[in-house]
Amino acid sequence: MGYSMNKIISIFSVFFSLVLFNGCAALNPNLKEPDVKLAGLRLLPQQSLLQRHIAIDLAIFNPNKQDLSVRSISYNVDIEKVKLLTGASDQVPVLKSMQETPVTLQVSIDVLQALGLIEHFSRNGIGDKVNYNFGAVIDFSAWLPSMHVDRKGALPLKGLGGIKSE
Repeated sequence: MGYSMNKIISIFSVFFSLVLFNGCAALNPNLKEPDVKLAGLRLLPQQSLLQRHIAIDLAIFNPNKQDLSVRSISYNVDIEKVKLLTGASDQVPVLKSMQETPVTLQVSIDVLQALGLIEHFSRNGIGDKVNYNFGAVIDFSAWLPSMHVDRKGALPLKGLGGIKSE
C-alpha cells in the first residue's frame, strides 16, 4: 500500500507541476520583450582621487499593454573588450505600458581597473572611435523570465577636444 500511495503522490505532483507551469505561461501569452537602448555614459562629479562615478543612461520601451515591474538589473560595460564597469541595482522604475522609460544606473570605476584600458590604448593608439559592449540582465517580478540585453557599438571620438585621431 505504501508503494501505491507514493506512486499516486508522484503522479499528482507531476500533474500539478504541469498545470502550474502551463497556467503561468497562459497568464502572459502575448508579452513582448522591452527594447533597451544605451542612451549615454556620463562622468559624474569626482568623489575621491581613486574613484570616479559614471552614469549609464538607458531608454527602455515597453511595447506591452501592461506595466512591467522590474525587480533588479545587473549590468556591465566593456570598452575595447576591457571589462570596465559592473554593477547591479534594485532601484529601477516601473516600465509603463507603451512608453519609453528613462533609467539611469550609477556605477563607480576604480582608477586601478582602468589601467587595462590605458594599457590597451598605449599599445594600439586611440583611433577615431572606441568600441563598447553593454550587457545587462533585467529581472522582472512576477511570472516573467529574465531578459538578457547585449548591445555593441562604437562611440565616435572625432571632434572631441583634447583627443586627436591618427
